[in-house]
This record gives sequence, structure tokens and C-alpha cells, in this order.
Amino acid sequence: MAQPPRNLSAAIARTLVVLGDDAEADRWLGRWMHKFMPIADRAMRRNVLFELVEGTDDGTLLGMLPRLDARAEQGEREARWLQTELALTPSVLGELPYLRVTELYAIAKAAGLDRVATRFLTDKPVPARIAAENPHMDLAAGVRTAKARSRDRMALDRLMHDRDPRIIRALLENPRLVERDVIRIAAMRPTQPEILEMIASHPRWSPGYRVRKALAFNPFTPTKLARQLLPTLLRQDLLDLQGSRVLPAELHGELRELLHPPRAAASSPPPDPDPDPESWI
Repeated sequence: MAQPPRNLSAAIARTLVVLGDDAEADRWLGRWMHKFMPIADRAMRRNVLFELVEGTDDGTLLGMLPRLDARAEQGEREARWLQTELALTPSVLGELPYLRVTELYAIAKAAGLDRVATRFLTDKPVPARIAAENPHMDLAAGVRTAKARSRDRMALDRLMHDRDPRIIRALLENPRLVERDVIRIAAMRPTQPEILEMIASHPRWSPGYRVRKALAFNPFTPTKLARQLLPTLLRQDLLDLQGSRVLPAELHGELRELLHPPRAAASSPPPDPDPDPESWI
């Protein structure tokens, strides 16, 4: 789809956001939700979401995202669900053509949409990889992978400490694994960033709020993934995150903005919504 010139897209974004045209942004969000919400299959939802993003012009897309965040922060369940899906599948934005991603970033910055612009940032390189090993099980990777598919609970407990993404991938598919096990893996330090990204994109485990919280609180979580997870967390957890030292320095400003939005209403904030996405369907 041909994109309008940058100045026109920036003007559209300003109209939708800076001038407060919530009705127009809501109209587009309504179209997205009408196509997205009825789909139960996670993989299919991701495909539909990519088609919606790809088929929306730059200005409208940049105008919708702040409105989506605002409605999610007000506790609207459908908005939180859509926001969470965008957070859990950041590749939806990353798979857009590179030139368009750079244009979207530039347009967002020109329109004063700094928080939206960060969605189109890429991660800085990880300086060093953690050795892909298991300090608790001195076995070859192939043997550990086979044990990760087994019913041996003692072996599964020990494999949760594994730093080889191949073993963790097999472990995540084991039907004997439960959410508290995945939370334990997501909170493991040190770990491979690839493992954390794998959990965040897993169709069975990623919708769990406590899993997302564990990922957000892990200092080894890639910056881009942490950035996407922040808006999906409840206020109390954001406050706890603010008091910790695990968040990358470049996200501190975004965290403060989430806790103290510039256009927040003077009235008391709405109650925290139900954090379980499965109940939103």
C-alpha cells in the first residue's frame, strides 16, 4: 500500500491525537476490534493483526495507538486485550518494511508522539551471551532435550535452570508443565534473552499475567520486549517496578509517563482490570 508523504501523515497523527479527535481514532479501533476479537486461535489473531497494521495508513496508525493505550489504561477489557496482543507480538510492527518502520518513527517524533515512537525502536545488541549450558545437569544437549519431553518431574525441575533455548523450547511444550514452572523460568537469572522472547511469544504461556510480570521484572529481558510489556502491567506492579533496579535506564521515562500520564483526568484512577486475558474472550 502506498503511504502518504511524511508531512501529511504527521498532520493526520496530530489531528487524531494533538487535537483530540478521539471519535475518529475510536472509529478505526472499532474496525480493528470487529475483525480481531472474534478470533480465538492465537496464530490466526497474529496474522489478522499484521494485516490490520499493514493496511492502515501511517497517520491513522499513529493516531490509533495512543487512543488504544488510553482506553486500556481506563480499564476497558477489549482495549487491554488488543494492547496486550500488540505487546506480545512486537514482530507485528517489526515485520513491516524497514523503510516504513523508520518513517513511522520519524512521523511519530515529528508529531510529538514520543511514547508511540518507541514502539518502532529496535533493541540494542546484547553485549555477551550467557553460556548455553545447564549447571544442574551435566548431560549432552540431545539427552537434556529428550528429558525435557519426558514425565520425569525431578528432571523437569532441574531443566528449568537450563540456558539452552532448544531445551527450554521442548520444556515449554511439555504438557506436564504448569504456569508456576514457566514463571520460574521467566524469572531465572542469568538467562538467555532468546529464552525470554520465546516465553513472551508462546501461545500457551504468554497470555498469563504473572508470566508477563516475571518477564518485565527480569533484567535480562530485551529492552524492546520490556518496553512492549510495560503498558500491560497493573499500576501496583508498575510502582513496584519503579522501586526496583531491574528496568533498563532508557525505559525509566516511559515508566514515569505510564504512572503519571500528562493528560490524566483529575478524578481518581479506575480500578485495576481483570489481568487474566483468557477471561476477556
